[in-house]
Amino acid sequence: VALGNSLTAGVSDAALYETAQLNSFPLLIARQAGVGGAFEQPIMSGNGFSWSADAGRFSLNSTNFSISFLEPGQEANRDLDRPHNNLRIPMLTARQLYTATASAEAQNNHFVDKILRSQGRTPIEEALSLDPTLITLWIGNNDVLGAASLGLASSAQPYTPADEFATHLDSILTLLTNGTDVPILLANIVDLTTLPYFSTLPTSVVDTLGEKHYLYGVCENGVRQLTDDDLLLYWALPAYFVAQAAAGRGSFPVMSAALNDTVILDSTERAEIQALIADYNAIIAQKAAEYDQINLVDTYALYQDLAIAGYQLGAGTYTIDLLIFDDQGAFALKLANSLFSIDGLHPNSFGYAAVADAFIAAMNAAGGAEIPPLDIEDLN
Repeated sequence: VALGNSLTAGVSDAALYETAQLNSFPLLIARQAGVGGAFEQPIMSGNGFSWSADAGRFSLNSTNFSISFLEPGQEANRDLDRPHNNLRIPMLTARQLYTATASAEAQNNHFVDKILRSQGRTPIEEALSLDPTLITLWIGNNDVLGAASLGLASSAQPYTPADEFATHLDSILTLLTNGTDVPILLANIVDLTTLPYFSTLPTSVVDTLGEKHYLYGVCENGVRQLTDDDLLLYWALPAYFVAQAAAGRGSFPVMSAALNDTVILDSTERAEIQALIADYNAIIAQKAAEYDQINLVDTYALYQDLAIAGYQLGAGTYTIDLLIFDDQGAFALKLANSLFSIDGLHPNSFGYAAVADAFIAAMNAAGGAEIPPLDIEDLN
């Protein structure tokens, strides 16, 4: 059974949709273990659903880099007569994993009703009712991601303080270990600031001579020119390309055109997020060490390694790069060899394969299993 959020669900292109779900990392693991046919997921057909129930997957215009969402899809197997094996819910926080039974109890997250299907049980209760033989758990990303993805600028999206996260994780693990003695693979939190959503866009534009001109933005202490230590977030793509085109015509950034603080994670905020993730991961490591049946999957280290060396699958090497800029302001979209989908946050099939291999390695090391790593032919 898989518990968690969008990273466990198989979200790509900012939506939960069938083509991407067929390469969710829990399903990849199940197929490698020879039980993929019995592993049920709540399939969202067509373009699926984004964070809005009225929108499907994310679309990026590679000519002008405008962002839009396609028409939503449909729920394909809502009438399954038992809980799904993949009970991950996009946008779910740690607290909601053990308290929410309906969307109204999870900030109106429509995925809660789609996946729990009004059974009156939490994801943990649903999972335990299946009498699982293995549980994968990856939770906590959304406790920091919502705030970080809006530049710590939205009061409606605060992050969960570390002490509160510790309380929620303790409640989750107590419920699971009291309910079953099967192995639990617990993943930690990746450094979100290294994901393409945060790391892709330069904070400067380039003129025809190759000289940099730094953009202005609303930062924690007011409007200022950005530096290389600040992060310009992915939703600033359209504004960035307008600014870059203007620079090519000799028109450079001015203070009156400062970018909104919701698309900037300045250097101070970046350090705050990284420190919070470090606190979360210390808590996760401590909790994992308290239980014999829990094994830690170090996805933080995995993503750090991927940033350095990429991921070898078949004859290809896949990297965290998604959109590349050179010193002259020219760019290239690297979808064919990237580990990430076009939303810049969620993996594509190659990225989920890398995650699945990390979980498989942890399973083999902890329990003496001999599940083979993935090859390119194992992806759909």
